[in-house]
Amino acid sequence: MVVVTNSQMKQIEENSLKYSMSMKRLMENAGSAAAMFIRRTMEVDGKFCTVFCGRGNNGGDGLVVARKLYESGANVVVVLTDGDPATDQAKEMMELIAPMDVALVYYEKEDPAYLKERLEATDIIVDAIYGTGFHGQLDEKHRKICELINGTTAQVIALDVPSGVTCDTGFADEYAVIADMTIAFDSYKPLHVLPVSVGYCGEIKTADIGIPPQAHEGIEGQFILVDNEFVFSRLPKRRRDSHKGSYGKLLNIAGSQKYMGAAILSTMAAMRAGAGYVTLASTKEVCRTALPSLLEAVMLPLKQGKEGHISYESLPEILEALENSTALLIGNGLDVTQDTCRLVYEVLKNAKCPVIVDGDGINVISRNIDILKQTNCNIVLTPHMKELSRLTTLPIEQLKQDRYTIGANFAREYGCTVVMKDAYTATAGADGRMYINTTGNAGMAKAGSGDVLAGIIGGLAAQGIDLVTAAAAGAYLHGLAGNYAACKYSQYGMLPREIIDQLPKVFLHNDR
Repeated sequence: MVVVTNSQMKQIEENSLKYSMSMKRLMENAGSAAAMFIRRTMEVDGKFCTVFCGRGNNGGDGLVVARKLYESGANVVVVLTDGDPATDQAKEMMELIAPMDVALVYYEKEDPAYLKERLEATDIIVDAIYGTGFHGQLDEKHRKICELINGTTAQVIALDVPSGVTCDTGFADEYAVIADMTIAFDSYKPLHVLPVSVGYCGEIKTADIGIPPQAHEGIEGQFILVDNEFVFSRLPKRRRDSHKGSYGKLLNIAGSQKYMGAAILSTMAAMRAGAGYVTLASTKEVCRTALPSLLEAVMLPLKQGKEGHISYESLPEILEALENSTALLIGNGLDVTQDTCRLVYEVLKNAKCPVIVDGDGINVISRNIDILKQTNCNIVLTPHMKELSRLTTLPIEQLKQDRYTIGANFAREYGCTVVMKDAYTATAGADGRMYINTTGNAGMAKAGSGDVLAGIIGGLAAQGIDLVTAAAAGAYLHGLAGNYAACKYSQYGMLPREIIDQLPKVFLHNDR
């Protein structure tokens, strides 16, 4: 699926001008295509239609829709939310509609009681207020307008973007328009696939507005929707003549006296994800406790510090094991101590294989972020929002509004892959591409789920799968197994260990 950003869409439109296209023609095509979708979906002859138009080109698209619906027999009112059109193309569309029996209502001049009465009788509302240019929050006037729209029983159709939703981040103002249908012009935009915003769009239709294919050349989608086809087309098949060494060796440095479960969950998840050989490197106490649950894993018992964590004195043994590993997972349940900080720094400096850093490993890195630029390995970080806040030194509220841009910029700056864990997980690659996960549920919001995810990514990476794919596919498999677990145990009752239990079914159902 092609997903383009606001700026990329503007470039595509600009490119189309080289192929006998004009901005006026694009607007006419967009409005005509939207009106066609509306006519196909619902009866318009004799219906009351209210079209809310802003001053920009999205408002111009709305004026075309109003004209086309009027020509199809609808009783049409245009509400100009911000006065007369501001762009040349929209002004021309206003002139075309002027001779028609279409009521033009200036929102700021109109009696609110009349407008409310009109909306109560309206069958179809078209939202053409902002389009892709909106960002931030709605002002008081536009909040009232969106509140009017959301308060009706009419079918609401948004042109390209429901007003109040930011195109590239999916962040939505609390009063944003909730559409029954959104008509995406030419291509999907990020908000059409981002889980945080897709609920505002309703049914999404893509309208061909006459842009030639050549105009898309050189435009690479920055957002990739991770689905079943993406994941299982990239996972290697198990060859009949293979052996355990064929599927890699993962070294998992995890656990402490306080957090033994993290070591068990991450190790088991890595084995269930297909790694051929998984070694748990932890304190003797953790290894002894974990062994009954991890019969197939190799134990590397290490010296224990006074606080129940792995002692820095164990560094030589860790580095020796690291030399024969195809991937490293570090951080799950390590606890943050002076020894842990020194261990994490030294291991990252010496690692040559791919490294997945989770939990306390991320907390350690956030204390000395420049360590990421002193490594010779490819790194995946798997922060939740608080950990991402520590890494970026940005408040969580700012991250929630624009975490995709922030995450992509961080990944580019430090040359790593960042799995941003939240209700909706997204993976940022070092090339700036964003991989949007489509699986998971609220039952996974429990301590230990992150350890499972890290283990799955580690298990995939150990098999030689490139890190961005391992991270994005790992998040998908984690969420899909979580969905299976919710079906069996309920979202209330499911546990992270049961996500691991469902991984074999995920692979079985997809012939792996």
